[in-house]
Amino acid sequence: MKWYEYMKQRRFWGYEIALVVFVVLLFVGVFLYAFDRPARDGAVVMEVSNDTTGREIAISLREKGVIRSATVFRAALWFTGESKGLQSGYYFFRPGLSVRDVIAEMKSGKGEMVSVTVPEGATVLQIRDILVKAGVADGNHFDEVAQTYAPLSYMEDRSGVRFRGEGFLFADTYYIPRNYSAKQVCRMMYEHTDKMLTADIRKRAEAKGISLYDLMTLASMVEREARFKEDQVPIASVMLARLEKGMPLQIDATVQYALGENKAELSIGDTKVDSPYNTYLYPGLPPGPIASPGIDAVEAVLTAVPGDYLYYVAKSDGHHVFTKTFEEHEAAIREIYG
Repeated sequence: MKWYEYMKQRRFWGYEIALVVFVVLLFVGVFLYAFDRPARDGAVVMEVSNDTTGREIAISLREKGVIRSATVFRAALWFTGESKGLQSGYYFFRPGLSVRDVIAEMKSGKGEMVSVTVPEGATVLQIRDILVKAGVADGNHFDEVAQTYAPLSYMEDRSGVRFRGEGFLFADTYYIPRNYSAKQVCRMMYEHTDKMLTADIRKRAEAKGISLYDLMTLASMVEREARFKEDQVPIASVMLARLEKGMPLQIDATVQYALGENKAELSIGDTKVDSPYNTYLYPGLPPGPIASPGIDAVEAVLTAVPGDYLYYVAKSDGHHVFTKTFEEHEAAIREIYG
């Protein structure tokens, strides 16, 4: 009898332990499925073909850092019955997705993705044209969205600004789903800019007394003025020196932006066009950036200090001659252009 009671009690505790283990495993499984989001930098682009197996998808997702465990992913597919519901196509996995999120995206299916390269110095209108040419479905509305959509806290709404998004659409190569909306494309590029403006850059800008908005405005002018990287810091120094002395910047690139065309040579009449972007007419900085600056132009502004040079003129090869006085500047112009 005692043996019978002992075995009965043993089976009872065995059931209890099994139940506890089951509950723990269930809790861990639910957590890994719905709430675990691996820390990862940057988005991941992945192609899933028609003949890709669930096992291959799981391994690829794990290798790319989209998920933490291929086993959990495969178990989730089996448990939910979604193993045959995944769609082929190109996927753009942003950071912070759970296994559940990934499966949901792959169930919906993604259309073809296109490669889009935004060059340094590109404007909103030029980026719109690049998107349209690449075949992004909503690309022709890109400028309309960039005119007002400004989710980043430092994208100020200053009087006279043409596009709130100008200058904050980071120059880079993007893989964009063809059916993305213009707002989704803007957001993608804004996120790249926000990542580019690291804590170190923000700290240095603050120490220099420059807001992130003004930093991007100055960097955009440097980007458009300098054909060669080695001229960026000297050009930024001239801009800072002129601002410090209260002199008009007289940046040709701002006039070209005001005119809406990149004229090889500006006329006297061009420099008198009435636009808040015309730094020949209006002192200080223009209302906002005039193009998308690259990281080198941003670094040039942060590195530059106001000096004695207040003028520069471009030579035929694209490099610049820097001078301290207006007389020296005129002499340099005569020497270059006769």
